[in-house]
Amino acid sequence: MEFTTTPAEKSTVRLEVTLAVDDVAAAIAQAVRHVAGHSRIPGFRPGKAPRSIVERFAGANRILDEATEILIERGYRDAIMKSDIVPLTSPKIDAKPIVEGEPYTFTAVIPVPPEVKLGDYRGYTFEPTFEEPDEAKVEAVVNDLRDSYATLAPVTDRGAEMGDYAIIAFDGYRADNGLAIEGASSERMPIVLGSDRLIPGFEAQLVGAKVGDATTVEVTFPEDYQEASLQGVPARFEVVINDLRARVPPPLDDAFAAQVANVTDVAGLRAEILTRLKASAVDRGRHEFADKIVEFAMDGATVEIPDPLIEEEIDGLVDELARSIARQGLTFEQYLSAAGKSVEEIRAEMRERGERRAKTLLVLSAVAGAEGVEVPEALIDEEVERARPQTQGQRKLEAYLTSERGRRAIRASLRRSLVVERLVDEWFDAHPQAWPTWAPARPATPTAASAPAK
Repeated sequence: MEFTTTPAEKSTVRLEVTLAVDDVAAAIAQAVRHVAGHSRIPGFRPGKAPRSIVERFAGANRILDEATEILIERGYRDAIMKSDIVPLTSPKIDAKPIVEGEPYTFTAVIPVPPEVKLGDYRGYTFEPTFEEPDEAKVEAVVNDLRDSYATLAPVTDRGAEMGDYAIIAFDGYRADNGLAIEGASSERMPIVLGSDRLIPGFEAQLVGAKVGDATTVEVTFPEDYQEASLQGVPARFEVVINDLRARVPPPLDDAFAAQVANVTDVAGLRAEILTRLKASAVDRGRHEFADKIVEFAMDGATVEIPDPLIEEEIDGLVDELARSIARQGLTFEQYLSAAGKSVEEIRAEMRERGERRAKTLLVLSAVAGAEGVEVPEALIDEEVERARPQTQGQRKLEAYLTSERGRRAIRASLRRSLVVERLVDEWFDAHPQAWPTWAPARPATPTAASAPAK
């Protein structure tokens, strides 16, 4: 294999790869085996049919097309490994079908990291802030703990209140024509009043109703309701509460304290909660300070962001949105329909965020380079092992995780995190008075022998 690289416009490199006749022959042989192994050819076991039979059955073009993909993938991978090119995103390939018995050449236009001109990324005009937890916050956690261990007791002497658990029966009707709404009825639906599970305003109108009472609830379906035919439609629901229960928290005593924490009494529980709240407040203040440092570095930097990198970040944002929608029990198509938007419109709305994310990646990588931050291989190994449980059974993800490409991605992510941690630690080293007196002692900054190289 031979290759040449040429700088191109908009922070790209043009890679031209030429593979020898022997490479072409090997790719064709591999393609024949692959097609034969995935085809049912009468009279032959999978993968055992000769090429002439496979071609007659599947077509010669299919074999040559697959061989072309094999050559491009192999040639691109080997050229990247032997060159100093660091691809930002997937390349744009310009290729033609192979010709058996001839060398094969293809080109790839590869987005590469653009030049980043850093400004002053250490002269901060701000300081970290920490919010000391008080007794009110401790009591709020205690109350949340009691609520999480609450039991349900039948309510017989009063009407429903917010926070009660109820089982209701209801039938829904359109207010404009009185017709029953399809699917808007139930004989036993459990709800927690105040959880806003139902149409806005529905649950509040049940407050005061007792078990067995018939109550009329009047609401209007939201304009963004998932069923388009009901958007903005006024409706009437005839509701009966069949069962009503109140949450009864356990008494705040030493037994409860010992049940929920490794303590012996209520005073110990409060002390334990206060310690955890202090640690949480410190982490929050430190993270907010780190975020400001990143913003400061970005505001002072100048960089032309390649379009492919922006598009890749937008892809990630769309994927995150789709996963969030799926957790709500909706498909992405249903979301688009309810929102009245196309995928292109969603992507356009996300472009500014995509640009910001792309710039963050580039600037932090440049700061890491300026600071001489390197990632020990042991840290990458730890990250790979940590990710293994999530990739088990997914062959492509497992292979990517252990590939050089996967390790490069992990290395880049860790490098950005390490450089931010270094900037934070070194600022506190220079300003020890900024660490809150009520907080746990700040861990010592790693020594030069154990820290990443600077």
